[in-house]
Amino acid sequence: MDDNKDNIVVLPREETSSEQKPPEKKKSRWGWITSLGGFLLIFKAAKIWAIIKGIFIFLKFGKFLTTGLSMMLMIIVYAYMYGWKYAIGIVFLLFIHEMGHLTASRRLGINTSLPMFIPFIGAIIQMKEAPKDAKTESIVGIAGPIFGFLGALICLLAGEMFNSALLLALAYFGFLLTVFNLIPAHPLDGGRIVTAISLKIWVVGIPIMVFFSLYFFNPIGILISILAIRKAWEVWKDRQNPYYNTDQGFRFKMGFSYFFLFALSAYYTYNLHETLNKQ
Repeated sequence: MDDNKDNIVVLPREETSSEQKPPEKKKSRWGWITSLGGFLLIFKAAKIWAIIKGIFIFLKFGKFLTTGLSMMLMIIVYAYMYGWKYAIGIVFLLFIHEMGHLTASRRLGINTSLPMFIPFIGAIIQMKEAPKDAKTESIVGIAGPIFGFLGALICLLAGEMFNSALLLALAYFGFLLTVFNLIPAHPLDGGRIVTAISLKIWVVGIPIMVFFSLYFFNPIGILISILAIRKAWEVWKDRQNPYYNTDQGFRFKMGFSYFFLFALSAYYTYNLHETLNKQ
């Protein structure tokens, strides 16, 4: 009985496999031609072109997708360190800051990339063409801190209204970010702003950047210090360039805006630091 059962099981397998192999070969060889012909008949040329056009639109928004993905990556990294609510808040404040630069540069006709977010460094935008003069560079430079200051101020007002420690902490981050970026050392925003006020201010900003970078041993700060020193040397050799010539009226207005924004941001940073330490 066992031998008969074995024969019954084995024979159908051999017959079935030998019968099914030829049809499979035919489908794999000619089936795709039939499918393609059906596709062309159903969609026709106009609809095929619409699909191709959609692919190009998707590629056009590739840069936007890159910005979104870099934001998500930064949120994930910071959420692991500080919690997801605070992570979303600080990334959003960075986004507001960069949108200030982007808005100003676009209004001045400068082709600028969308923001790119890098964990532990911040966010950057790339100007695809150099500003025509120091005046233009300073306007683009101060727009980011202004937007960032307003974002932090909204967090402060909302935090006091709803008695939210989270919003107050985000306001502290926003004001501190503004103060840091206003340090007059290139490539920070402050370094770009003072190119239209007086290049001599770098003599104050660069030592401050070097001191705090070494005191707290911040690798990013050390890198910025090196770049600032290099830029200062290049500008000193090219100090007679008309690029740095700005009228006195603009220097006064930009100087007042810069120092007022710096002082106000530093004031709120100090007060929030004291407030949060008492909680």
